[in-house]
Amino acid sequence: MKLNKTWVLVPLLIILVVSLSGCITDGLIKSGETFEANGITFQYPESWQVVNSVAEGSVAAVASKENSQISTVIQQVPSELGTDIQSACSNNNKNLVQSPNYINLQEVKTSVNGQPVILHRYIVNEADGSQKEHVATWIQMSDGKLYVVLFNTPLESYEQERSSYDLIVGTFALKGDSNGNGSSLQAQLMERINAFFSI
Repeated sequence: MKLNKTWVLVPLLIILVVSLSGCITDGLIKSGETFEANGITFQYPESWQVVNSVAEGSVAAVASKENSQISTVIQQVPSELGTDIQSACSNNNKNLVQSPNYINLQEVKTSVNGQPVILHRYIVNEADGSQKEHVATWIQMSDGKLYVVLFNTPLESYEQERSSYDLIVGTFALKGDSNGNGSSLQAQLMERINAFFSI
């Protein structure tokens, strides 16, 4: 009889864990404001707002209402940089390396649903003496286009603002994509991002 109780408790425990993890994931994905324009959609914190960006290829930009130095810009990568993620990211990095204010922290190449993703984290020493930390998430979407989700924050605010980046990049999608596979893509991307930051 003891064996039967164990067999009943184990599935119940598994169901409980799966249910709780679903609640946590749904909480992350369903919180905040929603941006839907220029063929893309994503969520961003309620304490942020949509802003204008003059960066080349910008399709969206959001920033903290309290500190405009904390922002995320989403850019469609110009074809001049390359038609695949590796060449586009490498060509972009050549420009970054030429700046004496650039400090590379880490770059990780991975894949999500068979699509290549590059996560690049670096610091830029600003002219005013401050430092900004940047995380560039390079991804090729189902439409074949390359995008960069670029998170920027003052160095001292990075750890407390990282959840904002997680929300934005974890919910980034094309407007026409079905949500059936979207949550799987988001979960895989978040897994890679969390592994990236634990290095």
